[in-house]
Amino acid sequence: MAIFDVKKGFGACLAAGAAALAYATIVEPYDIAVERVEISLPRLPKTFDGLSILLISDLHTRRMGRREKLLCRILSVIEPVDVALLTGDLIHTVQGVEPFLEIAKGINSASGIFAVFGNSEHKNGVDPYAFASVLSENGIAPLLNRHVTISRNGADICLAGVDDPVTNNDHLGDALSGAASDMCTLLMMHSPDGIAEAIVRGVDLVFSGHTHGGQVRLPLVGAPFTHSHLGPRMSSGYYSGRRLRGVIGLRPGRTQLYVSRGVGISGMALRFMCPPEIAVITLRRGMPQFIAGKRGKSNAQRPY
Repeated sequence: MAIFDVKKGFGACLAAGAAALAYATIVEPYDIAVERVEISLPRLPKTFDGLSILLISDLHTRRMGRREKLLCRILSVIEPVDVALLTGDLIHTVQGVEPFLEIAKGINSASGIFAVFGNSEHKNGVDPYAFASVLSENGIAPLLNRHVTISRNGADICLAGVDDPVTNNDHLGDALSGAASDMCTLLMMHSPDGIAEAIVRGVDLVFSGHTHGGQVRLPLVGAPFTHSHLGPRMSSGYYSGRRLRGVIGLRPGRTQLYVSRGVGISGMALRFMCPPEIAVITLRRGMPQFIAGKRGKSNAQRPY
């Protein structure tokens, strides 16, 4: 009887493991969530209160597959936004350029679409300069170590972007050169590992990706591994105040950070307890959540 029970238990464990693996490879990588988040910025001009931002990261586009078609469906029904930000690893190979452009056609953004590059734009035979030209020709502005000014009713904010930090192509000083120091500044950078310099330079809000949220998260443990040099605690979501200081060991001042789990996958072709995401972030004029005693409000939806 004891031997039978051991075998039965072992078989049950194998069955559970097989079911979890099937879920992690067949189901969750395609369960794209729309995260809805509000972030308050004290220096945000009144006329920008309510600014809506679509954040998409880490598509790793190779072809127009199941995930890409699903993303197109989501973009076709999601409400228009004011600004769309694409924070790198948009393509994984040269073959991904055309399907990526097809996806981008579905983005409805009143004040433009802006992109920075990740490490994938600097490998696998991709020519980053040629890809930047293709983006520009298709109405997507590459912010590679530069910034633009967004105006609304006589007020301005700065939107800056750096090239890929992973391959040491980022130059934040160049990106912010000429921007007024008293202007509310939003920054796009593929990896959150450059957050310390953003803090030193007084950036108000940073948008990032690269970590994929770890792709695999375990109960009570979280993500055992992310691509961030800052460790597993820098995985995904909203960071400010004590949470951000606990990760980087530096007072963040006014700087806040949002890290996307991304849409695609790399390395292990699976996701577990870490579904892909796009985010719709609404900016509010006011004190940051860590001062007001609130975390950034987040509500995940699946509009399909």
